[in-house]
Amino acid sequence: MTPWYILVALVISLWRRLLNLTIAVALASWPLAAHGYPLLAPRPVPDAIAGPTDPDVAAVFYNPAALGPLRGLHLRLDGGARLYEGSIDRNAGGAGSSTPINWADPISFAGVSWDLDTDSFTVGLAVYTPFSDLTSYGDSPVRYHAIGSTSMVFEQAAAAAFRVSGRFYVGASANFAEEWLDYTYARDAAIYGGSAGVAQPGGLCGAQPCGYENPLAAQTLRLRGFGWGVGFSVGVLARPIDRLWLGLSYTSHIFNPGQGGDFPLGDTLRPRVKPAPGEGAVCPDLSPSSSNTCRAGDRVTTYIPDILQLGVRIEVDPKVDIEGQARWVHYGERQNLDVALQGGDLANLAHSTATAIPPELLLDRGLTDAWGFEVSGRWKLGRSLRLSPSLFFETSAVESGAVNAASIDAPKLDLTLTAEWHPVKHLMLGAHVGATGYILGEAGQSFDPKAEVACVDAGYALSACGAANRGDGLPSAAGRYTLFVVHVGGAIGVDY
Repeated sequence: MTPWYILVALVISLWRRLLNLTIAVALASWPLAAHGYPLLAPRPVPDAIAGPTDPDVAAVFYNPAALGPLRGLHLRLDGGARLYEGSIDRNAGGAGSSTPINWADPISFAGVSWDLDTDSFTVGLAVYTPFSDLTSYGDSPVRYHAIGSTSMVFEQAAAAAFRVSGRFYVGASANFAEEWLDYTYARDAAIYGGSAGVAQPGGLCGAQPCGYENPLAAQTLRLRGFGWGVGFSVGVLARPIDRLWLGLSYTSHIFNPGQGGDFPLGDTLRPRVKPAPGEGAVCPDLSPSSSNTCRAGDRVTTYIPDILQLGVRIEVDPKVDIEGQARWVHYGERQNLDVALQGGDLANLAHSTATAIPPELLLDRGLTDAWGFEVSGRWKLGRSLRLSPSLFFETSAVESGAVNAASIDAPKLDLTLTAEWHPVKHLMLGAHVGATGYILGEAGQSFDPKAEVACVDAGYALSACGAANRGDGLPSAAGRYTLFVVHVGGAIGVDY
């Protein structure tokens, strides 16, 4: 028998390699793009035939207790891409009011599990990217909500499962997360001057009134940030009767030390504000690529949500299993993106109320809790091939009225086929292909720049600033949204 300390050294070596590999995969994927505020994909571990009741390395994410029945040493490397197609056709009408959606975002997972040469304990280590958003619209009609965004959550988990009996397992994991943000959008400075800034000449737009969304009044904000935190997962797996498995897991939100449930991202050097063309060169920046930009520090408060997962798996016969699962994602704890942008040479922008950057900006993301439900099968075809068709439905994580270029979601239906093939002993190859349809239609009606104008005209009285204080006093996002996603991926595993 191999000495235990050699196996421990092997696991540690594999863990370091998995960590480096997943970071490399994630960073290599950053030139791609996604659909807005980062949300959990229908398949967080894309090529695993797994859920809250399945003994698989992916149980580190789905339910740490499901590691319990897994014997031996197992390694999984898994990756996929979600390919987006759609459009945003704003209700403004006319030429140039439509923006295409045609990009992709990555999902990755790498993990290892080991039973410690016992019948009672199994440990697991994994790294994965459960949330990613790599939006890139460019200078388009949706610039006032998003020009581009790179947001990536990278998590590491150390899990353990204990066999209480042959029919009952418990498990837990410690989760560590880091998030990076690089988000750019345009701010219509005219509306922050009230009716005078919008309707009267002589302001940012010269001899003509600015109106709404005038390019001469558009400031460009680039927000940057990084943050880290910790969380945990707990789970149980039970087999109350033969052929019936029940699994339940809870994954906490990520706690930032000293910040409670919030997950703030900060940067003191790289955030920038490019003044509106009507302001002139008020903040000359000598760097070649950032002419006429103001420097600042920022703090962007986000939230990495709680997740509850439930699974029921029935072993119909030795070759067929049927599983149903449900999940709840607690996005609704924080509906807004809370931005504090201060310091640097931002004071150069403050020659009017309209052009000054306020100390706090609220941007409505309309986040609400989402419920997902999946039915899937597991069919063994011979000794080496296993297939799993699945059908998944999830409610929207974004209220319809708050949908915008930086936050797109809707009730969705996903159909996927996953395969696992064992060409030789100890080796597994996996793959999947699927599609997700979003039921969007007309959306984005909550945003109205007149709400900000009315707030300014009323001297920021609370009675007149309800919509503005919710983050809805922004240029309109109303229009017709369409979105369809094709996702593919592959995996390789070693079982020993």
